[in-house]
Amino acid sequence: MKDCTVWQIAVLDDHPLIGKAIQYLLAQEPQLVLAGAFAQRQPLMTFLQQQPVDVLVLDYMLGEDQLDGLQMVRQLRLRYPQLRILVSSAVEKPAIVQLLLKEGVQGFVGKSQPQEVLVAALHQICRGKRFLTADMLLALEKFNESDREMHDYLTPRQNGDDITPLLRELSPREIEVIRCYLDGLSITQIACKYARSRKTISGQKQAALRKLGLRSDLELFNYKQHFSELVITH
Repeated sequence: MKDCTVWQIAVLDDHPLIGKAIQYLLAQEPQLVLAGAFAQRQPLMTFLQQQPVDVLVLDYMLGEDQLDGLQMVRQLRLRYPQLRILVSSAVEKPAIVQLLLKEGVQGFVGKSQPQEVLVAALHQICRGKRFLTADMLLALEKFNESDREMHDYLTPRQNGDDITPLLRELSPREIEVIRCYLDGLSITQIACKYARSRKTISGQKQAALRKLGLRSDLELFNYKQHFSELVITH
């Protein structure tokens, strides 16, 4: 662990107000210094080549012309393995959080959380510890229980498997539910969007997973890019 007590923090978020808000927060934290705030990937990558940074606060949902959060994490872990990453996102799905943790991020804070939680997360990560809120830990536990139930009757699918033939088995409503879910909407939000019950939307999502031979949300998100391409041509 670093010996000094001052930690260099960088921020990548395509909403400029987020960087300003974090700058204000860290101004009140003598141990945390904002080294730089960026709205796009390339200026950040250039900065990291020149300036040592201890922790990066990374927005999971960047602009359409930017890498998504998971790809960005993989790239950062490859180029800067010592950099600690705290993901901040309005998409607070346990499937995404689990994927991010698997890729090596040190923490996750949903944007629905108070600003004090972000500061607490930074302090904990700077001390070499992982950070998740109690609510997220509970959501991950329930998510993993659900995964284990589906594992009992479905064979694991490999990431390279072609699911194109299986897509034809999905109904138009199942396709739109999966697309919305992969875009970050919750079951409740999808139900509101299409004026259906939450139970109906949940049933359509589970039916789509079974038809695709996917056992969990984690496996579904592994197919996100592939599935989006397939849906366009469906």
